[in-house]
Amino acid sequence: MSNTTMTMGDVDKMFNTIKSDFETSIDEYRKHSENWFYGWALEMEQKVIINENEQAADSDDSEIEADLITCPLDGIITLVHCFEAEAFVPITGTPFKIQPVKKVPGIVYGYNYEPDGPAISGTIDDQGFAEVTLDQAYRGKQVRITFYPDVNESDMKAMLDSYDPTICKLSSWLDKEWGTQRKEWQIYVTEPIDVWDQIGKFMDDMLDAVIDAWDEIADLFKLLANPSKLAKKLSEYIENPELIAQKLASAKEEAEEMLTLIKDEARCFLCLNAVLSWFKLLSPLQILNLVSVSLSVILVEVVLSIIIPGGAILKNVNRLRDVADTATLVGA
Repeated sequence: MSNTTMTMGDVDKMFNTIKSDFETSIDEYRKHSENWFYGWALEMEQKVIINENEQAADSDDSEIEADLITCPLDGIITLVHCFEAEAFVPITGTPFKIQPVKKVPGIVYGYNYEPDGPAISGTIDDQGFAEVTLDQAYRGKQVRITFYPDVNESDMKAMLDSYDPTICKLSSWLDKEWGTQRKEWQIYVTEPIDVWDQIGKFMDDMLDAVIDAWDEIADLFKLLANPSKLAKKLSEYIENPELIAQKLASAKEEAEEMLTLIKDEARCFLCLNAVLSWFKLLSPLQILNLVSVSLSVILVEVVLSIIIPGGAILKNVNRLRDVADTATLVGA
């Protein structure tokens, strides 16, 4: 499609295609997660929870040996098996073994653990739970719990289906953004200029930028417990870093949600895909305005605008909102 022949009808069709492509993002996630080269970065994890103590493992692990725990004085051990995902998605029918153990001196040095009584076997139920009450003899003593998962296609489908609400939420965000972006395209269609070479290069650099951006976001979230360091890092992207850092430090629930996001590979993928879709909504004039700005910086800013508490004044993204300045930069 030539920029000299574009109409607003073409622009609206472009938006519908971008939005439709995004709404099938979870299928794209599955395809990318199976890629031999970088699929490991997108592979969802399973996790087991033993009396609120969590332990993660790769989704294809067939044995998970949890850390030793001390049997509670009431003897009750609650087990949960699920995906490490945004929503609770149980993994059902998983066999497990609870083995009472005792510490014994090692043959050469240190110590080992050996069985101290018969093992207790069971199976995770249809809700992803199991509750076992150990005999009085084991209360206050150490036990080792081993799970034997067999995550199948049905489990994976249930996990992927659980992201429908996230896709709907991000799709609505794209609709809202398009309300502004359509006006930018009207300016371009009225007075088109040839910037397609720059746009092509911009889009070609996108994949590397995505990798850099997510590494940066992961580093940001690791600083949630240190407001001063977090503010310094945020200052690269927003105008009011101290305010946002204070909000994050005091908003324990929001901070925990962000840390969960980092561990949820599928949701990470959906958020980044929404941001990439947002980039595709930018008019050629806006992209020209961004050529001198690091793509990864812009990606970080947009992701931050989606997931952090309100009030962040973004350095580069907010600049896009000023249509007059954009037009001036390109001599329109």
